[in-house]
Amino acid sequence: MMAEYDPCNFSIVVFAKNEALNLPSVIHQLLQKYPVEKIVVIVDGDIESMAAILTEKNIKFIEGPNKGKGAALRTAIEAVESDILVFMDADGSHDPNEIGNLVAPLANNEADLVIGSRFLGGSDEFFSNAADIIRYSGNVIGNYIINSLWNRTGKKISDAQNGFRAIKRTIFLGGGLIENSFSIEQEMVIKCLKKGHRISEVPSFEMKRKFGRSHISFFHLFDYIRCMIRNILDLNS
Repeated sequence: MMAEYDPCNFSIVVFAKNEALNLPSVIHQLLQKYPVEKIVVIVDGDIESMAAILTEKNIKFIEGPNKGKGAALRTAIEAVESDILVFMDADGSHDPNEIGNLVAPLANNEADLVIGSRFLGGSDEFFSNAADIIRYSGNVIGNYIINSLWNRTGKKISDAQNGFRAIKRTIFLGGGLIENSFSIEQEMVIKCLKKGHRISEVPSFEMKRKFGRSHISFFHLFDYIRCMIRNILDLNS
């Protein structure tokens, strides 16, 4: 039996790259709360095994371009026409029970982009190893730069890099986002602020992935730096 869900026009877009081990649990949790029609999965990497899992559950899936998280996000925007899009990963780190908190400010027209903040809600991942500490430090520095240069709202953004978020599709379409990597999430925040769109955050707890290793590596740090420099210099913005 499905639990209650917000009736507004939104879709849940799940990004899955080589997540055949984690995907069944994530889909099961989503189907406990939302109808199958609200779920779309963008699959990259080992598509065959994930496609079999999704076909069995009658979940719509789209083959991504396998060029990174940013490219997958743009693929989702082109294919999913709901007014509001909720983005989450298939590694089990995001809690489907928190989706309603992301959607509500958008449905009530109180925000244009809502981010689930790990700095407000906590995380199992921030300090589990050296790579996570570097990622945490980079996030803190990125948040500081974004708030200093572009945020004029008086309310600081605490987690510009978290992928668990919801956005109005029209805002995304007009965002001019070009990043192919995970840095698209940072770019989305910067360009929303530049255009005067309203950004809200809600507490979100990040769980440790059950299987496999994170797709984010130390080398992605350079993508974030390049994205920041491009926007400071206003290149391709």
